[in-house]
Amino acid sequence: MNLSITGCVVDETTGEPLTSPDVRLYRTGVAGETHSTSLNEHGCFAFSDLPEGEYSFAFYDKNYVPRYERLTLAQNQIVNPLRIALTPGGFLSGIILDEEQRPPQRCHFSLIRAGERWGESGFISDSGDHEVSEDGTFCSPPLRPVRYFLRFMGILRKPTDAVPTEPRYLAMQRRIFDFLYPDAQEISDATGFDVQLGQTISGLQIQIPRPVWYTVRGKVTGELPTGPNRISVMVSRTMGTIDGMGGSGSPVEPDGSFKHQLQSGDYAVEVWEFAQPEPDGRTNVLRKFATTKTNIRVDNADLDGIEIHIVS
Repeated sequence: MNLSITGCVVDETTGEPLTSPDVRLYRTGVAGETHSTSLNEHGCFAFSDLPEGEYSFAFYDKNYVPRYERLTLAQNQIVNPLRIALTPGGFLSGIILDEEQRPPQRCHFSLIRAGERWGESGFISDSGDHEVSEDGTFCSPPLRPVRYFLRFMGILRKPTDAVPTEPRYLAMQRRIFDFLYPDAQEISDATGFDVQLGQTISGLQIQIPRPVWYTVRGKVTGELPTGPNRISVMVSRTMGTIDGMGGSGSPVEPDGSFKHQLQSGDYAVEVWEFAQPEPDGRTNVLRKFATTKTNIRVDNADLDGIEIHIVS
C-alpha cells in the first residue's frame, strides 16, 4: 500500500496561510527521487503514492527562512496533516567598492553566526557563499533573527596605476582580498549585525581594504617520502570559526623547505601528498601526514623559521 503526506504552510508570526513557498520532498538514500508541488489557495499541499521509507522536506521562499523536516513512512502508519510555520526572513544588503570606488572584478560573501557543527559549538557559515553583483551590490538570502558577521573574498579590478612589467602572477595576487567586515581577520575583531525578525538592514557601504601579502618561510622535518609524487604545505585560515575558510598550498622542496604568501591572520598548517597531475591538469590527494599541530599568526610582517614535523 502506497502512502501519502499532506499539510499546510503558514506564516509563523501571523498564522496566515502562505501560497508562494516551493515545497520539495526527497526520499533519503534514493538518488534522483525528488517530488515538488505548489501550494493551493489555502496554503496546503499533498504528496501521494509514496512507498515506505525515510523522507526529507524542504520549504523555500524568497521572503522566509528555509525550513527542513524529516519523517518516516511505514505501512499501517497514520500520518497526521503537517503544519509548517515559516519564519519571516531578515536581510542584509549594500554595496562593496574598492579604494577607487569601483566594484570588484569578482566577489562572494558569506554570513557567519554562532552555532554548532559536528558536536562543537562556535562560529559557523550560515548558508555557504553568495555572489556579489557586477555593480558591487549584494543582498543576503532570508535570515533567521540572530547576529551575523560578513566575510568578503574576491578579486579587485586591475588598478589604474598597474606596473606593466610586473609578473602576471604577482599582479593578480595583489588583487586577491579576503576579510571580515569592516577590516578584520578574526571574528573577535569584526562588526556584527543583529538581524531582527523580518528586518532589512540596507545601505551598507563596504570598502575593500588594500590586500597586503607577507612571505612565510619554514621547513618540513621528519621522514620526507621520496618518489614522483608531490608534497605540499597546505595553509587554511581559521578566523575563529569552526568551518574551514578556504586555503592554498605551496610545494615542499627536496630539503624540506617551503615558502608561502599570506595576508595577516591566523592559519592552520598541514602537509599533504598529491599524485602526479593527470593530462588535464587535475591531481588527487593521496594522504595527509600526521604532524605536530601547527598554527601560525601572520601579523603585518614576514614570518620565518616555521617548523612542521611529520610523523611516519
